[in-house]
Amino acid sequence: MVNKLLRLKTPEELAQYIEYAFLDNTATAEEMKLFSQQAKKYNFYGVVVGSTYVKYMKKLLEDSPIKVISVVDFPLGFGNTASRVSEAKQAVEDGADEIDIVINIPAVKNEKYDLIKEDIDAVKEAIQDTPLKIIIETTILTDKEVATVSKIIEKTDAEFIKTCTGFSGKNNFNDFVNYLIIIHKYAPSKEIKASGGISNFKEANNVIASGATRIGTSRGPQIIEQIKKASESTEANAPGLFDEKPKYEKRDKIV
Repeated sequence: MVNKLLRLKTPEELAQYIEYAFLDNTATAEEMKLFSQQAKKYNFYGVVVGSTYVKYMKKLLEDSPIKVISVVDFPLGFGNTASRVSEAKQAVEDGADEIDIVINIPAVKNEKYDLIKEDIDAVKEAIQDTPLKIIIETTILTDKEVATVSKIIEKTDAEFIKTCTGFSGKNNFNDFVNYLIIIHKYAPSKEIKASGGISNFKEANNVIASGATRIGTSRGPQIIEQIKKASESTEANAPGLFDEKPKYEKRDKIV
């Protein structure tokens, strides 16, 4: 599934894949203001913030095209449907352009598959045309569970599957490749947001080559600065910079 990249994404291209996240629950308003300035400097696709800061961030970014994305039932994913619907609906009313919600983790672990779909359908109905991303928290699921929830999400109107929050552990690159393969196989109509451990421009380019259409990261500025330097180097596109064939074959066969 991973193809050798013919070239690096330009900094401007890569920035439009990135949803720059600041989800520190101790963040102050001044820190959020500085965060918004960084987002503007690099012109990221969007910023990801907690619902407390949606209105404020929308105001700070009102003169830019940058989307404001809010997280719901984050990061644990164990709220009931009514509370999740309410939180998502309020975030949209406050100005959120997109919603990232953690899948109902207890329902996954208890194999309550009807509840998972009903929950997603209820949230999507509440927010209507606002894009919805379902965070499946790959770091605490088995590959079989990833396949199962991907099949369920495929039957909903959610637009995206997002790999994980980053709060329950990080994915390494080979993990990302495996999860992208599984998700594409069982939810072919959904876009994918890769999140939870992408920390450099090589990983970012490789997950894009693997099928991700968005990247969630708190290291957006560092990634763009890295790729700027790499783009200036005559060695940036030399063979070996990217993995041509990550070692995922064995796991790919288990579902």
